[in-house]
Amino acid sequence: HLDYPVAGPGSFPQYQVSELASQHRKVVLGGQGGDEIFGGYTRYLIAYFEQCIKGAIDNTLNDGNFIVTYESIISNLGSLKNYKPLLKKFFSDGLFEKIDKRYFKLINRAPDLGTEIKWDELNQPVPIERFNRIFNANNVGSESYFDKMTHFDFKTLLPALLQVEDRMSMAHGVESRVPFLDHSVVEFSATMPADIKFKDGTLKKILTKSMNNELPAEILNRKDKMGFPVPLNEWLKGGPVKEFVYDIFSSTKAKNREFFNNEVILKALTEKSAFGRKTWGLLSLEIWQQQFHDKASEFKNLLK
Repeated sequence: HLDYPVAGPGSFPQYQVSELASQHRKVVLGGQGGDEIFGGYTRYLIAYFEQCIKGAIDNTLNDGNFIVTYESIISNLGSLKNYKPLLKKFFSDGLFEKIDKRYFKLINRAPDLGTEIKWDELNQPVPIERFNRIFNANNVGSESYFDKMTHFDFKTLLPALLQVEDRMSMAHGVESRVPFLDHSVVEFSATMPADIKFKDGTLKKILTKSMNNELPAEILNRKDKMGFPVPLNEWLKGGPVKEFVYDIFSSTKAKNREFFNNEVILKALTEKSAFGRKTWGLLSLEIWQQQFHDKASEFKNLLK
């Protein structure tokens, strides 16, 4: 249904939720776009908090980029409680560098990949250059750090999320509509100053405030919100999932891929039994190759 590999494991729960929804509805409303246009991702708070500390140390908090002071952002740091592993990793290298380098580090998944990839066989691109062109685009100008982050996500990461939602819902004949991305809502949001959307470091401040009379306090004030968590390690501890993953990476063709060293993946699974996001992405890629590349001759014969 996806037609090409998707690294994020969230596609699977989206598929399952769509299947459940199809038993009751043909049209559903999704919240895609709300985080990008109103500022709802925790990584915005992580990146901005670091820059606020840097600004306080360098006495540059009066610069236009700082829409929030480090004092006002402190009360909202409780939402980072479940992100300590990410914070530890993020702050371990490059602390206080420029915001473009720091935000790239937050979203870049490539460093997680090691000898699973035959890097010498690849003509490695330079993704940081493309990132900078979008992150520091002329239409963003010298606006706030918050505007730069949301602009990049809206232009690049959101389209990837939308195609997954569309394909996973249509796999079950469900139409998923995204009202936050109605052009009038997007255009209106674009006119809002960043210090309204991200006031005191509160994620989606203007959106939650507008819903004060519509939603209960336990939803409005929730601090432990998360996306679609997938229990990858639990799945790999035994049973059919473990056998399935091992079988996929153990085939003769899988072990002889041009750009991938699947033996390294198998060894890691055997020694560490670790099935995280990286392994999910490589699994998705290997299944895609088996479904399409390995059957290329069959497809050609169908065209004759």
